[in-house]
Order: sequence, then structure tokens, then C-alpha cells
Amino acid sequence: MPTYSCRKRTTTSKRLAWVAVATVGLLTAAPAVASYASPPPSPTSAPTVDARGGESIAMPKMRAWTYIVADADTGAVLGGRDWHWKLPPASTMKTLTALSLVNRLQLDSQYRARKVDVQAEGSKVGLKEGSQYRVRDLFDGMLMPSGNDAATALASAYGGIEPATQAMAAEATRLGANDTVVKNTSGLDEPGQVTTAYDLALILRESLKNPQLQEIYKQHHVDFPDAEPTEPGAVRKTIRIWTENRFILNNYHGALGGKTGFTSQAGRTYVGAMERDGRKLIVAVMRSAESTERAVNRLFDWGFANYDKIKPVDKLVDPQPEDEITAVPAASYDEQGNSNLPQVAVVESSSAGGSRMPVLLLIATGVAGLGFVIWRRRNKGEFATRDSDQQRKEVDLRERDESHLR
Repeated sequence: MPTYSCRKRTTTSKRLAWVAVATVGLLTAAPAVASYASPPPSPTSAPTVDARGGESIAMPKMRAWTYIVADADTGAVLGGRDWHWKLPPASTMKTLTALSLVNRLQLDSQYRARKVDVQAEGSKVGLKEGSQYRVRDLFDGMLMPSGNDAATALASAYGGIEPATQAMAAEATRLGANDTVVKNTSGLDEPGQVTTAYDLALILRESLKNPQLQEIYKQHHVDFPDAEPTEPGAVRKTIRIWTENRFILNNYHGALGGKTGFTSQAGRTYVGAMERDGRKLIVAVMRSAESTERAVNRLFDWGFANYDKIKPVDKLVDPQPEDEITAVPAASYDEQGNSNLPQVAVVESSSAGGSRMPVLLLIATGVAGLGFVIWRRRNKGEFATRDSDQQRKEVDLRERDESHLR
């Protein structure tokens, strides 16, 4: 058993450390992120919803932890289960990356791929270091074959991962996706990065209003630029890439696109939209234990078949008005990795109800860090720690699932 001791002596450094910690606590006070290590619900349970005539209508049996069916136009939630349950998003996070950056980057501007881009983990579209790509090409590469290299490149094109994730967080706040925490642009598992089925529906609902994203999500395949030729005058070759969304790939009637995802921690995830008889429905599923295509199709069929009978059980919140955004050209980098866009303006106080919290948090974190370092140096050995018990073991098996969907 480790021995814990505490001295009565109170030093200036201790006071500084505790004041700093308290300051961070006050600034960051918010509901705790729900653990996603909880036992899953029964995989065969079928929630019911109330019908307009008074009876109940059972939803399809789903082997998924959380899901939602919503009307893309009205925002009415037709049914689902635990749609505010926070879970890792996998590549469905790319829908937020796309929505956040599509109006912040000039789509025709050129970006030269860097080593950090091509070395991204997981699925890739095949960027070549040193080759130039249109920003629009990078969106194709990220959303169609779920290229993590393209997702990383888009962050770099916007000046780096920090301004890119700040833009994503600002967009999530504007949409009311308050349970979404962003750590990267690809959706790869990272401690603290979570979203919900409800938030994914909000993000896709807004994405369907953007003409560029509408076009990309519905693309079956495109010819993507290969490496730039080294010989003068040579024609640049292309490689054909296909979408990994089976509803588009298999030409489902009315499919409007969406995004699939898979990591070991997230399981199979999906968000997408379908239109039939003038109605548009959005389905989001998280941590599914079965084929994405089969599971999602059951929810779409159920939603369209019972649309006129169902009493909505919830409503997607309407987004706040967009702040004025000026698209910037893709960044370029020198040999030291410095960008020509050292500071991309991200609105922190907007109509979405934002505040100066990021700035205050950075200040408080710095004070806390300084105080903690001083305190540890003065009190080295006072408290025994067991790092092996505190460190979370991360397992990221970034591979394709049985349905070859990411």
C-alpha cells in the first residue's frame, strides 16, 4: 500500500497551485462528460413511440447503443434511444470538419501536402508529400474514401490543428451540438473526443443546406489527382476513388449521402440522410454491433413507413445565425513548418452565445501548470502516485469493419 502524508506547512507555492487549480475549476465548470465505458443496453430491445391514435409503435430491434431518426426539414425526432449518450465518433466527426471548413477555405486554392499529412494513421486517399491539391480535392478525399490524410491536410490548410478544431468547436456551439468535444479533424480515437447521435443529426441537417457538401456527399466516384509529375510538360495522372457510403455506392433510391465510421473504441458509427416522397429523414447510429447498411436501412424504412402515425418525441434545435465568414486561401509552410496563416480568426464571441472562455482558460491553465510545477518540486515525494492505475490504455484498431464502411 502506498503511504500518503500531508504536512501542515503551507507555502506560497502551495497557495499558488491551489488557487490556480481552483481558477481552472471555476472557469471550466460544466457537466461531466458521460463515461462511454458503461454496459451497453440490451441489443435486442425495441423502444416504442406513441402514435397519434393513442397506440404504441415499436421501433426495429437494433444492436446499437444509441440512435436517432429525425426529420431533416422540421427537426422532429421520430424515435430512437439514448440519443444524448456521449460516445467516440470515429469518422462521423469528418461531417463537422467539412461543415466547419467548407466556407472558411477557398475551395479553388492550392495546398501542398506535407509529411505530417501523408503520415496520418488509418484510412487514406493517398496524398503524396510535396504534391499540390485543390482544397476541393481534399474534401473529396476526406468525405468519400474517409481519408485521414485529407482530413489532416485540411487542418493544415487552415493553419493547423488548433485553429481547425477551434472552428469546429465554434460551429458545434452555433448548431447547439453541445455534447460534442473536438480533438482532431479525422475522428480517430483520442481521449475526450465524443459526440452524440443527436449532435450528428444536427451537423448533417445543416450540411444538407450547403451546395458544395450536398454535391460531395452524393458523389459515387471521382478521379482524384495522383502525384504531380516530375517531368516538364507531363500530364498529371489521376486515381479513381469511390465513396464508402453503401447507400450511395449501391444507388439506393433517395440517398442524400452521409458518413460512416469505425474504430475499436467507437465501433460502427453512421450518420446520413434519405429522401422519399418529398420527405427527408436523418438517421444517426453509434456503436453498432451489426452491418451498418442493414441496421441503418431498417431505421430509414421504419421512419418513412410510420411517419404519418408518429407523435414526435423530441426536436432538433434550430441553429443560431451564421457569423460573417471570409474564406481564406490554403496555407503554405516554410521548411521550419511555419505557416503563412499564423493566426486564423476564429469567432469566440458570436451569435451562438460564445464567450471569451478559450482565452481565459488558456491563462488559467498556464497559471495552474506553473503552480503545479513549483508545488511538485517543493514537495517531491510527499504523495505517492500509481501511474499504471491512472493511465488509460488506448487501443486503436483502425481497420475496416465487415461492411467495408468507415
